Amino acid sequence: MYVKFSALEYTQEDTFENSEYEFLGSENTGWTIFRNGKEILHLSKGYKLLKTKLCGVCSTDLDRRFLPFALPQIIGHEVLAEDESGQAYVVEINDTYQARGEEEDIFCKLGLSTHSPDRLVLGIDRLPGGFGKYILAPKNAILPIGKISSKTAVLTEPFAAALQAVLSSPPKENSSVAVLGPRRLGNLLIAALAGYRTQSKKNFTITAIARRENILQISKQLGADKTINISTTSPRELLKSFDIVYDTTASPEGFELALELSKKEVHLKSTNGQEVCGVKKMTDLVVDELSILPYSEENLNFHWEIDNWKNETIWVSPTLQNKLFSVNNKKFYFTKLEQVKNLWSKEFIDKLPRFDLAIVTNVEEIDLVIRPFVDSQESLVRPKGAILVYPNTEENKLLKFINEGGQIRSSRCGNFQIALQILENNPELSSKLESTMITHELQIHELAKAFELARDSSSIKVIVRHT
Repeated sequence: MYVKFSALEYTQEDTFENSEYEFLGSENTGWTIFRNGKEILHLSKGYKLLKTKLCGVCSTDLDRRFLPFALPQIIGHEVLAEDESGQAYVVEINDTYQARGEEEDIFCKLGLSTHSPDRLVLGIDRLPGGFGKYILAPKNAILPIGKISSKTAVLTEPFAAALQAVLSSPPKENSSVAVLGPRRLGNLLIAALAGYRTQSKKNFTITAIARRENILQISKQLGADKTINISTTSPRELLKSFDIVYDTTASPEGFELALELSKKEVHLKSTNGQEVCGVKKMTDLVVDELSILPYSEENLNFHWEIDNWKNETIWVSPTLQNKLFSVNNKKFYFTKLEQVKNLWSKEFIDKLPRFDLAIVTNVEEIDLVIRPFVDSQESLVRPKGAILVYPNTEENKLLKFINEGGQIRSSRCGNFQIALQILENNPELSSKLESTMITHELQIHELAKAFELARDSSSIKVIVRHT
């Protein structure tokens, strides 16, 4: 098969330039991608050619130049596409061995496929995205949209990401949760909380906290029981009011406010690469879906509620080498960072090359655990693992929250099948998502204008359509 098309590529200068693309190959033999007549990428078999219909503009697209992946690129990952028969699909963004139907690596085998170091990411890392007329989608990453509408379907990727926060930090019966900073992602998170509440039959209260009344009215429509405008209500009146605060502000100030509002847990859902409470690698923490918890024997057994992982290997900061750690069925490694790569080669053969947990004492060590090596995007701790903080007296808002028994949780991509199931089983919620969230629809040639609108606070969700 062969297709040729023009596409608007996003550049490091935060602009768009037009390029000519060619896809040559087949699902059974593999594909070669050409850009302006030059080969730029060869893909193995397992990719299906789809024609893009709709693609959403999200915060990751707007800040794409700050991510550590090459530009220019056709970006866009909130995709609705169709095959040659007209069947419509949504596309999961992680391109892994599992997604392509190849022999799985250790990450896929252990249920961590979206964290495979060898993955490509649709519209983010190398794989051309949904702002192009055609995409090449891993065959196991495409899901038919079922009975939901096209405009609801194009929200599946961000809705699934929002739902991932709920499933990894599920509210308990009779608890009180808040979403701080609802707009695009935050209001989808409110909808995900409402959908989860209906499906789980749990009783908990959802509060939306924002500065704009029109945003809060949307939150109300999508399932918030209460709304609080902090332009008129002092945050001091809300201190320690919520069991879980889901922070979608993507700002250091928002995160610090979340710490003040939460009794026990802050779920960090959105970041923008800035230092937060002295932690420089907070965005990478979210990429790896790590947690920061107080050190305790109970937390040595930490795992996501939806998983059943048994922690066995634990890295301990050398600053704690005089402390005694002894727990049955657990291995503690008092190892300097420069020795870790050698340790992996000896001790982790045929296993996930990460520790299950790390124990540290300060924010500098938190950063070291998240990204210990300058030349690598690998953490010391496995995806969905945790960093345990040993009690200390350092003056730091995050550490104070942890020392008082608080937890920092994080999440990113979600499960499309669960998301589609909730959307199909809740037609009223699906309809409200379409009518309240999508404020602008433009044609693909107006992509620069779409980005301009997406950055404007008057919009919620902007989508582009391919004719």
